[in-house]
Amino acid sequence: MSVSRVKALRSRGVPGVILLIALVGVANLPAAAQDTAQAAVGTGQAAGDRPPDPGPPTLLVPRENADLAPGEVAPATAAGLTAPAREATAQPRFGIQGIVVNPLEEIDPDSIGILGSESGGFGADMWRGSSRAAIERLLPRLPGVMASPAMRSLAQRLLLSSAEAPRRRGGSERKQVGSLLAQRVERLAALGNVEGLNGLLKVVPQRLDDESLARARVEGLLLAGDAPGACEQVRGRIATHHDKTYWRKALVFCQIHSGEVDQAMLGVGLMREQGLSDDPTFYSLVDAYTGAEVAEVTVAEPLHLAMLDAVPQSVRPDLTEGASPGILVGLARSPAAELDQRALAGERAAALGMLSAEALTVLYEAFDFAPDERDTAVGTARETDGPRGRALLYQAARDSEEPSARAELLRVALQQAKGEGLYHVAVRTLLPMLEQVPVEPGLVWFAETAARALYAAGRYPKASEWVTLARQEAIINPEAAAAVMALWPYSRLAGTPALTWSGDLETWRQARADDSAEEQSRLAVLRSTYAALGASGSMNWIDLVPEPGGTQQAMPDATLLYALERASEMRRPGETVLLGLLVLGEPGPAESHPLALNAVLRALREVGLERDARALAIEAAIAKGV
Repeated sequence: MSVSRVKALRSRGVPGVILLIALVGVANLPAAAQDTAQAAVGTGQAAGDRPPDPGPPTLLVPRENADLAPGEVAPATAAGLTAPAREATAQPRFGIQGIVVNPLEEIDPDSIGILGSESGGFGADMWRGSSRAAIERLLPRLPGVMASPAMRSLAQRLLLSSAEAPRRRGGSERKQVGSLLAQRVERLAALGNVEGLNGLLKVVPQRLDDESLARARVEGLLLAGDAPGACEQVRGRIATHHDKTYWRKALVFCQIHSGEVDQAMLGVGLMREQGLSDDPTFYSLVDAYTGAEVAEVTVAEPLHLAMLDAVPQSVRPDLTEGASPGILVGLARSPAAELDQRALAGERAAALGMLSAEALTVLYEAFDFAPDERDTAVGTARETDGPRGRALLYQAARDSEEPSARAELLRVALQQAKGEGLYHVAVRTLLPMLEQVPVEPGLVWFAETAARALYAAGRYPKASEWVTLARQEAIINPEAAAAVMALWPYSRLAGTPALTWSGDLETWRQARADDSAEEQSRLAVLRSTYAALGASGSMNWIDLVPEPGGTQQAMPDATLLYALERASEMRRPGETVLLGLLVLGEPGPAESHPLALNAVLRALREVGLERDARALAIEAAIAKGV
């Protein structure tokens, strides 16, 4: 068909899809559609007609993909990470015997994520039925620091899931595109999840960035140790943000990093003349780069951390208790910091779930110990403060070839870590060695320690092996019988067969013969978690009422509890997880009121997250000293 004939058809208003058929040729269509297509094409003008030029062709792809930079991948397909498809809201425009063309809608950036349901996400419809306004109001309240590994897992999956964004109720208020995405990025940064933050931003087109997202890109790359990538972002945006102090400081760092020292010093001089001196750490690190003596600096921002790495002389960072998780991760990896400071930062970052066990063990292995220290590792570690003592126990257990000696070192390491608030960190770093200890009668004394740690790590089948061993040996070994009693609650909380005790919670209580206030608190937590997980309690609540004057745990706001119950009843997983995390708060299951913990566990089970509920229950039991 000639081009003039196609133009003639367009001038007569023939739909674009028929023109496409005309250009491609009807031979490629199904036989049933060929006659219809040929008939439609045959109604055009003669080849000699010259209709007016109809203008540029209509785009046949979504406009948001039409202006992508060369090599940039559309957010719907980047690295196999998907944004959920939007539901069609309009009727099909054209139809030719079964061929339907729907208008393509722009992908909502708030729906972009990097976790699908097959990789730990909560599903594309996790916000179905939830109020957009309510989610945007509550999401910023998500705790930035969480001591609970199970809570952190839920929070990170919530923020990284690919899911259709919740809609505003009523439809009269136009949503701000990208507002929910910006909140998720901010919460990931607060959690210190550098890998997740960078992964999410990688699939968000940069044309959607406002200043907060642009800065998050830079700081995420700095925390990951990618100074060249961060500086590429800075130099690409300095023209837009040249009047902002942060970007001027970032440019100074990038100039120093690339050897443009004169330009950097000129920029610093101008900033000082303009009175922009509200960041003493920045100026101290600039001075240190030029050779000035600086003993210690307080590292509070990712930019400080990157500058610390660029300083040629040794500067000791001040590790404060309030350091953000991201800063702690960066300090643990910083070659500029001393080993003890890096290890301390690493332990704190690992306690917040932001540093892997493998990365922390690399720091532990970097310590040097004399042969006599290794030979007396248990005694030496008890007299050594800080991460050095924990590194000694780790190395001694790693090098021990005799199972009984290794088990003893692991037992001491776990005991000490629990007393220092690092139990879950120790479990993660020691887990490979724990799993290698043989489950045999000669090591039944290690059953309680090993099984409890394995339950904490979610290794329920391996924990059950130690439980079974203890039960088999309990008849002739009092230590094994004590392990049976101690491990019975964990077996029930994990949902594994109750092999360790033939009675119920009341029988367990009577066998322990402990009337202390601490025991009452433990029993209250066990009773409430058993009820939430569907296990029988057989214990009267009235028997657990504390004496007057006892410490009362605070209850969360009643509206949160009612909202949580409603969200789970309506099967809204995203809303349920968000509300559950708000109910538990920063202290987590360790310090939650039994009623609050019970409500969260019930809600999670209701939306199919039973394993997460059991992990929270086990954390609460460990924290209470069960």
